[in-house]
Amino acid sequence: MKASKVIALLLTAAVLLGLVAGCQPKEEGPKDLLDQVMEAGVLKVSSDANYAPQSFLDENGEWTGFDVEVAREVAKRLGVELELMAIDWDIITGGNWNARWDVSIGSMTVTEERTEILWFVTPYYFTPAGFAVHADNTSFTSVDDLAGATIGVGTETTYERWLNKDLKIAVEGYDLVFADWEAGEVRPYSTDSEAIQDLGLGDGVRLDAVMSAVPTLQEAINTGQPLKLLGEPAFYEPLSFALDKDRGPSDKMLDKLNEIVAEMHEDGTLTELSMEFYGEDITKAQ
Repeated sequence: MKASKVIALLLTAAVLLGLVAGCQPKEEGPKDLLDQVMEAGVLKVSSDANYAPQSFLDENGEWTGFDVEVAREVAKRLGVELELMAIDWDIITGGNWNARWDVSIGSMTVTEERTEILWFVTPYYFTPAGFAVHADNTSFTSVDDLAGATIGVGTETTYERWLNKDLKIAVEGYDLVFADWEAGEVRPYSTDSEAIQDLGLGDGVRLDAVMSAVPTLQEAINTGQPLKLLGEPAFYEPLSFALDKDRGPSDKMLDKLNEIVAEMHEDGTLTELSMEFYGEDITKAQ
């Protein structure tokens, strides 16, 4: 066979191979979280089952609370079912969720440290952080009196960070002021509720005070804990939904959640839920 024919055959074969290769389906990259949720038809949300009035189980064992109803509304607007999962707070804030759930709708403050491993949407409300002491206490008349006191907090919370003076809020224009006094001991608990229960055992028995979200402290008082609020709120926290950066592409999900939060602000849904569970509108920056 002549060299020219060999070359022609080789060129024809190369073209055919190229055409066949071009017909092969290209490997696609990881799907955006929004696409995964829509295909599954379920939004998996992590929350706390013992954090009233934000999220808790009612007398029938059913999920309810401000965050729970917000999550239900988000799932509804996405057009998918909602699956709530009770996950420890330090695990949620630690990132690397391994796709066990999709979003945290659990009153999480946007801090610089958390933005390293989590994505956040626009804040959906702003809760006051404050202190409670035992109802029998007469030695503390202002927050400044807590200098040297033993204060209980939920572990890995903004309250623990604020007391340790290393809390950094990652919201543009937010100005945070720390106390000019030091606690004697900042004692962490698995949840805020456990700290509240210990304070309820008696004045100074285990704790002198607890720092938490004011609505959580007020709910504890309303349900019989022998506590009382002390002073004015220390600061107001911008709270947001969180997504795990380790999950992969989530740009579409972030955009969609921001859109939903904006709609819920505009149509009054967040205000209505705030009034229902907190008795006041705390959906706007203070």
